Parts: sequence; C-alpha cells; structure tokens
Amino acid sequence: MKQLYKHLLLYILPLALTMPSLVAQTPSGSGIPLHGSILNAQKQPIPNATILLSPHEGSAISDSLGKFTIIVPREGRYTIVVTCIGYQQLTNTVTVKKGLHSQTWTLAEDHTELAAARVTALGGAEKLKKQPIKAQVINTAASRDQPSTLIELMNRSAGIRIRQSGGLGSNSNLLLNGFQNRSIKYFKDGIPLDYLGAGFDISLVPVNMLDHVEVYKGVLPTYLGADALGGAVNLVTRTNSKSFAALSYEMGSFHTHRVSLNAEYRGRDNKFIAGLNGFFNYSDNNYGIDVSVPDSVTGVSRNYHVQAFHNKFVNYYIEGFAGIANRKWADELRVTVTQFSIHKQFQFGSTMDKPFGAARGIQRSFVPSVIYKKSLFDHKLDINQFFVVNTLNVKMIDTLHGRYDWLGKFTPSPTSMGELSTGGSLSNIDYTYLTSRTNISYKLSGTQSLSLNGVITKYSRKGKDPYGYKFSNGIDVLSIPANYNKVILALGLASDLVKGRLQNNLIGKYFHYTTDASDGDYQGNEVHTRNSHTNWGLADGIKYTLNEKSFLTLSGETSLRLPEQDELFGDGNLKLSNFALKPERSANINLGYNLSSPLAYSIEINTFYRYTKDLILLMPINFIYSQSQNVDKVRGMGLNADGNYFLFPWLNLNANFTYQDLRLTGTGYATTEGARLKNTPYFFANAGANARIEHLLSRRDKLNMYWFYSFVREYYLDYIPKKAEPAGFLGLFGRASIDARNIIPDQSVHTAGFTYYPTPSLAIGFQLKNIFNARVYDNFKIQNPGRSVSFKINYTL
Repeated sequence: MKQLYKHLLLYILPLALTMPSLVAQTPSGSGIPLHGSILNAQKQPIPNATILLSPHEGSAISDSLGKFTIIVPREGRYTIVVTCIGYQQLTNTVTVKKGLHSQTWTLAEDHTELAAARVTALGGAEKLKKQPIKAQVINTAASRDQPSTLIELMNRSAGIRIRQSGGLGSNSNLLLNGFQNRSIKYFKDGIPLDYLGAGFDISLVPVNMLDHVEVYKGVLPTYLGADALGGAVNLVTRTNSKSFAALSYEMGSFHTHRVSLNAEYRGRDNKFIAGLNGFFNYSDNNYGIDVSVPDSVTGVSRNYHVQAFHNKFVNYYIEGFAGIANRKWADELRVTVTQFSIHKQFQFGSTMDKPFGAARGIQRSFVPSVIYKKSLFDHKLDINQFFVVNTLNVKMIDTLHGRYDWLGKFTPSPTSMGELSTGGSLSNIDYTYLTSRTNISYKLSGTQSLSLNGVITKYSRKGKDPYGYKFSNGIDVLSIPANYNKVILALGLASDLVKGRLQNNLIGKYFHYTTDASDGDYQGNEVHTRNSHTNWGLADGIKYTLNEKSFLTLSGETSLRLPEQDELFGDGNLKLSNFALKPERSANINLGYNLSSPLAYSIEINTFYRYTKDLILLMPINFIYSQSQNVDKVRGMGLNADGNYFLFPWLNLNANFTYQDLRLTGTGYATTEGARLKNTPYFFANAGANARIEHLLSRRDKLNMYWFYSFVREYYLDYIPKKAEPAGFLGLFGRASIDARNIIPDQSVHTAGFTYYPTPSLAIGFQLKNIFNARVYDNFKIQNPGRSVSFKINYTL
C-alpha cells in the first residue's frame, strides 16, 4: 500500500503544480455592464436562459428572476443570442454604451417538447456537471430525433468507448476511464438495473425514452451507492410536469425496425399520474462479414465476404405505471408493472471461427415494482424507497444434429446433439431477484447534508436442462439452487466549506456478500461452494471554484467490486460460471479541470490513476464460450480531454480524445510483465460538427445537420510483450511486431445526417452511418455492421 500511495503522489504532484499556470491564463478585467431580463410571453421571468453576446464578448445565465449581467469590454454594436430549453431562440442586436439602462427580451415558447420538462432537465444537468463528484451528462433530449442509438451517442463522449459484438441486440462492453464491463454499474433512475436483465440494456433502450444519461467516472455519489470501481451510467427516463405523448418509428439497413412510445397523464394539480412507456426492436442483422472457410475436400481455407444468415434479433419492452402525488403523506407513490421479451439467434460464439445456424436464446420477465418518495420537516428530510421482486426466465435451444459453415451449407451429424457443444442444450433457468433500495438524506444546516443509501439484493438460480451436465448420481446440476446475496451501504457527508468556492463530499461504504452454490468436478462429483466476504471502502470528492467560468475537481477512493450473479453463475447461454471468482479491489484517483462560457466554448480535461487487484475481465476460453476471470494486478493512468466551440451561433464544433495506459504488473513472467491489458483500446478520439438553420422553407421549420468522426487506435486480442508494441510516440504510430491475427486494427468511422422539423411537433431524421464502409470490430475482433442507412420519424403531442 505504501508503494501505491507513492505512485499516486508522484503522478498527481506534477499535475497539481501545472494547474495554477493554466488558471492564470483565464482572461479577466473590467468593462461596461450590460444588464437585462429574460421574460416569456406572459411577462414571467425565465430562469436558466443562456445569453451569448457575439462575437464572443461574454455570456451569462439568467437567475431565478430572469435577470443577468454581462461585462462588455468596450462600447459598440453586438449581436445577442438568447436560448433556453422549451423556448425558441432569439437573435437581436444591442448597442452597448455607458449609462445604458436594463434591457428586456421576450422568448416565445417552442412546442417541439414541453417547456417545463426541458427547463427542469437543463437545470438538473447543469447542476450535476458542477458537483464535487461530477457527472458527464449526455443530453439525449437534444438527440432524440436523430436515428442514432444510445451507444452511438455515448461513444461521441470523452473517456467512453462501447463495443458491440455484432449488430442490434448483440452484447455490449463499456470501457470508462480505464475500467470496463461490470466494474461500471448501470442504473435506471438511480436504481441498480440487474433485475431487468438484458431488457433495459443500453444497446436496446431508444433515446426517446430518456431525458439524459449521467456518466460518473470513478467515485459515485451517495445516492448511487453501489460496488462500482470504474464509475456508473444512470439512465434517467423521460418525464414531464404536464401530460404528453410521443411516438417514433425508425427503419434502417439489415431490415431493422425500431418503435418507441412514451405517454404520461397528470391529473389536476398533478395529484394523479399514469403513463405508458415501451419500445420494440427488430433486425435481421444480415450485414456483410469477412470470413475464412476451409474447402471440404482439400482443407485449404479461402476468404469470403458473406452475409450473416442466422443473426435475427427481436425484443419488446413495455411498462405501465400509475400513482398519486402531492399528498400530505406522500410526495409520490408509484406502482409500475413491466414486461419484456427477447428472442435472439446466435450466429457465432465468443469468436467468429465457427458459425451457427439454429441455436437461439430467449429471455423474458414480468416485473412489478413500487417506489415511494416523501419530504418532511420543511424539506430537510427526504425519503426515497424502491422495492421489486421478479423472476427472469432464460432459455437456450441448441439441439441441431449437425453443423453449418459460413456459406450456409448444412452437414448432418447424427452423433452431435447441438452446435454450441456436441452435447447440446435445452436449458430453462429461472433467476429470481429481490432488490430493495433505500435512500435517506437530511440537511444538517445550510452548508451540510447527510445521506444514507442502502441496497439489499437477493439472487437465486434454479433450472433444468435435459441435455446439460449431470452429477455422477444423475441429478441435473441446474436443479440445485444457487444463491447470492449482497448488502451495500453508503453514508455520505456533503459540505460547502467555503460558500460558493470549496465543496466536499466524503463517503464511507460497507460491502457484504454470501454465495451458496454447487457445481461438478471432472469426475461428476458435486462440489458445494459457500463464501462470505465483508469489506469497507472510502471515497472523497472535492470541487474548488476558480471563477465563474472554471473549476477544479479532485476525487479518490479505495473500494471493492463484488462479482455479479451472472459472472459467478453464468448467463445460461454463452457465458460460463466461475464460482472461484474473487472480488475486485481498487484504489483510484481522478483530477479534472473545467473551463466554459455557455454558447461560446467549453474545455474539460480529466486525468486518472488506477491500481486494481483481481480485476474481473470477461475472456473467451474457446471459440464458443466466454468466462469472467480474475487478472491479478493492473496499474494504469490516463488522460482525456473534451472541447466544444461555437464558431457561429448556429454552428458548433466539438472534439475529444482519450489515452489510457493500463498494464499488468507483478506477473512474474517476462512476456506479460508490463503488457497492455488485452481486449482493451488504449487510444480513441472523436470529432464532430452540428449546424442549425432556422426558417428554411417556412417561418416555422428548422433543419439540424451533423457530422461525426470516430477513431480507435489498434489494440490486441491477447497480451503481447512490451518490446513488441509500436515504436512510435505512446504507441500511437507504427505497427506492433506480432502476428497480424492478434491485432485489432485501426478503425476510422464517419457518420453524417440531418433532422428536419416541418412543424414543432414533427421531426424527420436521416443518417448515413459508416459512410466509407470501414471495417469495425469489437474487443474480441468480431466484425460489426458496415455502412448503413437509417430513417426516423418522431411525433410529439
């Protein structure tokens, strides 16, 4: 541990010493004050409006009374641009001179989306971005009319890389500031998402169903108390203060169809609420892939470009809710009933070496849940309780007596019982979930608040498989219940130490889990495993405000990540169990600098250090199956930067990059010591441009156009000696001196599209993805779809 703190100090000290010089470059000075007020058509003040004085002479955000002040360096004539979510943009001219009285500007409502909801979203998002434990907020509301997936939107952000093992519905792996897979936790409105299985996976959820996405890199806030080491993704669903309904339909290449529905009704005084949210996804996923097929006579392999022929994916998700609100005994009491189903054909396993032509999986669940919220003692005490019990049913059908090749040719084999394995599978497994999340917060004073978050989770697995593995006494292994229980508590103290300048969040965590399961050894004997583990964690986040445009954040933690039930027990499909899996332990520290001027520019720089023991990594163990395994020690550091610039009020440019140096340490082997973490990209970057044209064909219409570029530097399927890495600076240039089959090559992808709004309620989107049909691969070198076209229509009532 002493060595760890030494490395942390050596890493942070140079950054801390250079940061004041960066801050010193921030311009300041005195000038002429321009005072103003922003009002709506009813002459009511509009808070949180953004005011930009062009050309880039200053900016401001209106306060609760709609008032603002911008210090202008000199007299002259300027263009003022006022924007606020829920209102139409206003562009006007103003002459600034000494003695100028306060000006008033009036904004007209924009009915493209409900105003109240959009203002709330903006205020919440801006607040999250400026917390000591800061969130990177992805504004899905601004992109919901694009025919883009949530994964595509997230991949455009700094420090985030999500790879899919194929097309729509395929498995996704999230890499976030040096951590990946289950080290990063997923939440839906602050609730851990495990109980929904793959039903609410980020690869399936339409952006129309979300208001925004919060991404935490490293330390989590108390209300997301969980055993996450690498951060978290919180999917915040769409809601409004008024009744609304929205319907969207998207169609695209590979016979892809996506439908989403969002509707909410609110009674008088918002005392009754009810709603319906749902989505449907379908795709043949019959995209082109490059494969090698051995000749049946000579055995010599030839390269072919073929279409995936057994890759269909179908799923639906629907949730209905009803409840009461704004009562003396409850701010909100809501009951939700959710049902989802997934049907997925398997085209290949953990690699593309062997195709399948009949194997498929099914997943479905019926989920009742309840949530209760109440504020007491003049909003000093807040209580938020969530509870759910459900059973997730997973089936695997693999009973084909033969095999397919990549050309679709079938060869019978009477001795083979299945494609995935010679023994076949007809598994039917029930995963039972019980999740209770309690969050209590109390304002100790005007500068301090205390929060307690507790999550109790109980999992159990029981099933059957007539083709499956049996103990020596003939009992089906799956028929023996496997249980996994865990408790996670987080207690946080938030303090405003220097009003408006220095804030601190201190969090203590408690972890406990038990497992009780059985598996078989090589002789078929039952091996019973019972484990129990308890540990503690500590985290702290600090924010220091330098001036109205910039601030610093510093966060660190030493924490534990418990194995998930599917990592221990498998998923009943292509992921195998590993009862010997150990918890993942890590110490990490994050340092960030933010500089921004609304509707002018923003710059964000983040750096991190990680030291992890027993890292849990999903690895292919043959060409069909994968398994979660521990990697002894991993040390890494990284840097990412993100920038946005408004070249004109109607044209925004953005770019970001991420470099992370994650390496094995203490392996005891010369070939792996200091090797980069396999299946993990170490450099990726994005660039983009967004343009908006008002009144293109009429006084009510508008056109949004965009272009995005994504680059991923080559990385490796397996560990390679450090001396074999590219010789260029930081490995960013040149090629590795290893077999090319072990290299996942450089990937460059261009995407462009537009959204046209003929009326405020109707949006028509078009997008061309991967314009130049570049070869795109996941972390296991599984080929993804090439060029594709998508069309989307969205109507809001």
